[in-house]
Amino acid sequence: MNRWIGYGAVIAGLLFLAPGPDVCAATSGRQALYDKIDRILVTVSYKAQMTYMGESEDIEGRVTGLSVGPDGLIIFDGTTLGTGTHFASGGTGMPRVEKPTSVSVTDWTDKTYDAEFIGVDQYSSIAFCRLPDSAKNAIATAVFDQVDLGLGDKVLVFWMLPESFQPRFQLIEAAVTAMLAQPEKYYLLGELLADFTMAPVVSQEGKLLGVVTPVTSAVSEYDPYGGGMMSAPVGIMPVEQLRKILAAPPVPGDFKQGWMGISLQALDPEIASFWDITVSGGIIVSDIIARSPAEKAGLKAGDFIVALDGKPLEVKKDAALPVFQKMVSEQGAGAKLDLTVLRPSDEKVDTLFLTLVLDKAPVAAGDAPSYEDKNFDVTLRDLVFADYNNRNLDPDKIKGVMVDKREAGGWADIGGLDPGDIVMKINDQTVVSVKEAKEVFSRLEKDTGREVVFMVWRNNKTQFVNVKTHWK
Repeated sequence: MNRWIGYGAVIAGLLFLAPGPDVCAATSGRQALYDKIDRILVTVSYKAQMTYMGESEDIEGRVTGLSVGPDGLIIFDGTTLGTGTHFASGGTGMPRVEKPTSVSVTDWTDKTYDAEFIGVDQYSSIAFCRLPDSAKNAIATAVFDQVDLGLGDKVLVFWMLPESFQPRFQLIEAAVTAMLAQPEKYYLLGELLADFTMAPVVSQEGKLLGVVTPVTSAVSEYDPYGGGMMSAPVGIMPVEQLRKILAAPPVPGDFKQGWMGISLQALDPEIASFWDITVSGGIIVSDIIARSPAEKAGLKAGDFIVALDGKPLEVKKDAALPVFQKMVSEQGAGAKLDLTVLRPSDEKVDTLFLTLVLDKAPVAAGDAPSYEDKNFDVTLRDLVFADYNNRNLDPDKIKGVMVDKREAGGWADIGGLDPGDIVMKINDQTVVSVKEAKEVFSRLEKDTGREVVFMVWRNNKTQFVNVKTHWK
């Protein structure tokens, strides 16, 4: 059972007990520890929009954050804001959280600063924002200590209280309940839930050990439908992993993550046994994306990747796939991977050694250039890789812009433009980007025609949509 320690509160039992010197010293030490960590802790409030089936609704949140850089860098819980792992990155049939419209950071003195949102690390759900130049030295910076914990070791976790409470955080004592070695190194804190994401963790001696995060590989195994991570185990990410994330925060509009261009599944022992191969695990290439690094390297569907840069891949279950994907992503675009590949052929298995050069990860729908036209009450965006891949479209034949959102009762809505439509022409003007679409809409406003004809790609065929206008 967790023990909840609320500093600033009067403990009734102290009215009846005369504490000895050891108790007083311990209480004083805990208070000093609390005050030290409280100086680097912040609360982060944000406002954003969630888009689903072309409709948007406002969302907001208040989460735990931590000052981690003298340049004003703040990390916070980005579980809700992530567009890579927890929300669909393309299409219109799954929820997508847009870039926050506002982010504010409140320090231990209750002073609030406006901050610039940077992005979310898709594997850890750690979000980043940055304070303005005028406030970059206003908040003390966290210093993490690398400590090897043991099974049963006690740690202290800072958990955020409701906004109306003072103090802002309370201390919770937890223990290491498992020391994961596979599929990745992690110290599990079994009594905690995913609500504790980004809660700072300190040792009994007062060393800052890291923050609470869900185990990267646990999301798909514990929640295969993508509804959340409430049942996934959480724990302390090892400091060396955390430092790697902090050293390379996402850069808006700059997609440097490495990308192979394959669909994959784990090489489990049953499949390995069927082909009579003795390996510690691996990746089955189930599909190859056209014109991808994988295709250029010579990989084929059905190949088994059993080693990366000479190191065996110990991937035996699909739950470990995110760890492999994370490892590839962190290599970055342009990195060369030496692959050991087994290729089943008739009754034999050939061994190949291939070199693959990673490309940049495709732009997600939420990061694609977009344009909102106030007259037609519609938002268009550029097509992204996921649009072509999910719909099995040929990018050489289908060009246009995606209807991303529309306002109920607007011209586009009443006229019959649907979210997910690919607009290929507006009247007689071909459009292949939102930049071109914006120019066409600008001319339409000057011409004030009574109707506009959109040629769209819908349900694998071309259709025409007539939209009536009502210019003022």
